[in-house]
Amino acid sequence: MNQALKITSLLFILIFISCGYQKTEEDKHPEIPIFPEHTNNKISIKQFAINLMDIKYNEKNLFANNENGDLIILDRKFNIIKELKVPNNYISKDGTIYFMQPNEKPEFIEVYKMSIENNFKKEKLKNFIINSREPFTIRDSLNVVYKRKINDKDTIKIKSYIDSLVHVAYQKENNLVSDKIKKLKPNLVSIYPLSNSVSVLKFKDKEFALYTRYDHTGEFKDVLEKTRLNGLEPIWNLEKSPKSFDKVVLGNSFSGNHYVGGYTSYGYNYVEVSLHNETTKFKAKNSNNGNGVNILYESKDTIILKDFEKLYHITLKNNIKKITIANTV
Repeated sequence: MNQALKITSLLFILIFISCGYQKTEEDKHPEIPIFPEHTNNKISIKQFAINLMDIKYNEKNLFANNENGDLIILDRKFNIIKELKVPNNYISKDGTIYFMQPNEKPEFIEVYKMSIENNFKKEKLKNFIINSREPFTIRDSLNVVYKRKINDKDTIKIKSYIDSLVHVAYQKENNLVSDKIKKLKPNLVSIYPLSNSVSVLKFKDKEFALYTRYDHTGEFKDVLEKTRLNGLEPIWNLEKSPKSFDKVVLGNSFSGNHYVGGYTSYGYNYVEVSLHNETTKFKAKNSNNGNGVNILYESKDTIILKDFEKLYHITLKNNIKKITIANTV
């Protein structure tokens, strides 16, 4: 009887383990506070005022989007200095914001730029339009030319002739457009794509908005690659687990349906982070044996990390005015 009970107990244990159940323990370090509280009062851990996505930076500012898609600009002390509704934007390395806005005619888009140095004053860029006609437009023109020559007997013949002319004319106009675009390549410094058919071309002494009917960025492939390599640095390129010096499973929660079920463990990761010669510790709530927090960016005096859906920045309190994000990506 005892043997049968042991076997039954062992089977239950194996079933629990196979369903993700883990052995639980007590908090190993009750003296360590739960994140974002921590142990070192010389270090500051603060949540970003709003949820930010796609964070990029240059030497002076951070640029990001909020949940509504608005552009958020922050200073290097993580204070929000401006919120802008600028869809289809591109931000250059120096922080100049190029963006599109519809004008009074819905079919036409205007391109503007603004910058922090210019107090976000909108400046309209000159337009340079290189377009070929659509096939139906070419057909309409040819129909006008041949309309008086068409009679009942010649309609089919003329229609077939026009069809062939449409193809030839369309291809010829596209080739002319390509030739005109190629002539813009000498002395081109940067290209900032705003949509499939609109880009800002920047030269040493001028810049303008290029409009075409198709995606022209392929004509400037080398310059586009150089522009992106020399652009704003994204913090999302660096995402790693922080240093956990210990971990504990506090419990297991059951989830599933009538047919398939399983356990998800939860507990703490005991984390240690350092800035300069200062170190702090905290315990991060985790789920399913995860990390609890993930580091998105790390330099000698700044750490940006996320806790599930929230973003935090970690800095030295006595160095808050000297924050410098180094190029570690």
